Amino acid sequence: MLLLTSNILQICNVVCRHPGMGHSLSRTIIPTIHSQFRHYSNRYPRNKLTRSSKNKQPKPLNFVIPNYISVSKLANLLNCRIETLIKDLTKLGFANISHNYILSREYVELILQEYNYVLPASQAAITSKNIYDGLKAPANPKFLQRRPPVVTIMGHVDHGKTTIIDYLRKSSVVSGEHGGITQHIGAFQIVTPVSKKSITFLDTPGHAAFLKMRERGANITDIIVLVVSIEDSVMPQTLEAIKHIKNSGNELIVAITKIDTIKRPKDREKAIERVTNDLISQDIPVEKIGGDVQVIPISAKTGENMDLFEESIILLSDIMDVRAENSLKTLVEGWVLESQVRKTVGNVATVLVKRGTLQKGKILLCGNTYCRVKLMVDDLGKDVIKAEPAQVVEVRGWKDLVRAGDEVIQTVSESVAKKYINRRIALQAVEKDAVTVENLNEQRREEAELQKHKNEIEDEDIKKSFVPQGPKDVNFIVKSDVSGSAEAIEESIEPLGNAEVRCKVISSSVGLPNESDFKMAQITDSKILCFNLGNLPSEVINNPYHIEVKQYNVIYKLIEDVTDILTDNLKPIFEKKFTATIDIREVFEFTMKKKLIKIAGCKVRNGVLNKNSLIQIIRGPEKKIIFEGKVATLKHEKEDIMEVSKGHECGVTFEKQFEDYKKDDVILVYENVKVPRFL
Repeated sequence: MLLLTSNILQICNVVCRHPGMGHSLSRTIIPTIHSQFRHYSNRYPRNKLTRSSKNKQPKPLNFVIPNYISVSKLANLLNCRIETLIKDLTKLGFANISHNYILSREYVELILQEYNYVLPASQAAITSKNIYDGLKAPANPKFLQRRPPVVTIMGHVDHGKTTIIDYLRKSSVVSGEHGGITQHIGAFQIVTPVSKKSITFLDTPGHAAFLKMRERGANITDIIVLVVSIEDSVMPQTLEAIKHIKNSGNELIVAITKIDTIKRPKDREKAIERVTNDLISQDIPVEKIGGDVQVIPISAKTGENMDLFEESIILLSDIMDVRAENSLKTLVEGWVLESQVRKTVGNVATVLVKRGTLQKGKILLCGNTYCRVKLMVDDLGKDVIKAEPAQVVEVRGWKDLVRAGDEVIQTVSESVAKKYINRRIALQAVEKDAVTVENLNEQRREEAELQKHKNEIEDEDIKKSFVPQGPKDVNFIVKSDVSGSAEAIEESIEPLGNAEVRCKVISSSVGLPNESDFKMAQITDSKILCFNLGNLPSEVINNPYHIEVKQYNVIYKLIEDVTDILTDNLKPIFEKKFTATIDIREVFEFTMKKKLIKIAGCKVRNGVLNKNSLIQIIRGPEKKIIFEGKVATLKHEKEDIMEVSKGHECGVTFEKQFEDYKKDDVILVYENVKVPRFL
């Protein structure tokens, strides 16, 4: 039993040293460990620890187990010596335990069980991520009906994804996109011209910055259309999309676009063959090699094969037999595709309905907020009375702004929604404390090790080498039109930097910068990055806090500017550029006020010698540097002059009253030239 306990806790102890992993592990496997402890304790006799060996009878628990407690306070609760408890914890696999080490509730329960205390029955771990699962009802087969398929279009930037949507819904989304790229998840439900059946399309951005948005699109869809240009074939974002497709396990259709750019049939066949082979090399089981992935060459510009494309989607959805509960009795579930704040209507969210029928007046729970649905608008801007499964609507009436990617769940009343929200906020606080505790334990462990090293080393200079020197933080505050873009920008710029300088996003939110943002920027010395917020008001640009505010419409321009700002914060490196050579022909000595003064009689060999020039004096064939500094005075005959050009003579003295020069020494004039640096 002790061996089992020791092995498990050794694993927990190692994993918990990595930030963010310990709490996740304790929440997922600790209940299992508890049950295994009880199982083995019934079958095998325990090798008791120090305390449990003194009393083999189970002891009642007469105190409340705290969420977190230090070793010293736990020793007081157990009425034992700290040294004894630390010794027992070491036997259980804890390393470098001290009196101020903080233990989580799960570890305390394991320790109490080893000390023969009777613990309350364990329950399934509830976290902030699964607390709303209790609101979900199991599927009722009576209400299952066919629904439109949800299709996500993925692929590399500028491969024609949005153009496909334009053709199908006869609109012009491309013309409204900054820089010619899609920068939000677009959701549209169309009725196909041939089969007259509905398809819900999610148009995900192809730029590398929108990784999280593409992952979200792959995880809430039924069918994925991978768009590959016949001109470029498989590109970096194509490979990334393929990775998401494989991870999602969704059905796949490949659309080879822009076939109208190749006129000759033979050349077109060769290009299609090349793209198909590239897909095969990426383990895509296309029909050519006996797989089930359809590859359809299309041109959204001319409409060639577009009828075949849409019929392939309908056929695949029929085979999949996608269904959902479409009943007013079913509690609605869905996903937030996008969210933003509008001046006239407040907080709005684009919601994809997963099950149930959404109507006005229903209570929706999402994240840490809720709403009573006031109004629903479809992708054409029309008010709708109800939204059925696979339909996308803009929902208005949220108390606070929701996050893109969060799940939406219907509750029976506002009181139930508030109750679950309060419980979730409390759990988030506990989870945040868990991370803080882990970081605190790690910090104390590092401080103890550092102190140990300092005690062993007497040299102060060597001690300083143990002080960690981290990179310089360059702070930014991100403001965007929608939460998905703010998330994408944060994910894109936070990894930028190196060991010397790094990007740090202080906050990211939706809407124009407000007074709170300016105060935060002033405190943290941050720049404010605005994305897709239109023409900024003058009070924002010329804010009284004198905070630099930058506006962008294209994300890769924003990333380039952030990279340039980080580069400007790198420690400058200078190189010497030699511009003139001067020979010392004679050394003159003068007595002035009983003080001997030396003057170097020089002739400029090349270049120009200026007063206050940076110079080096070198001596002999080995060119040994005997002085480095500046020119103090520059004279021609008895007059002070500012510069001497090539071929002219002059008298020179040097700063710091340097006079240890000789005849035939050489003066080199140089400039410090800043060397360009890059991340």
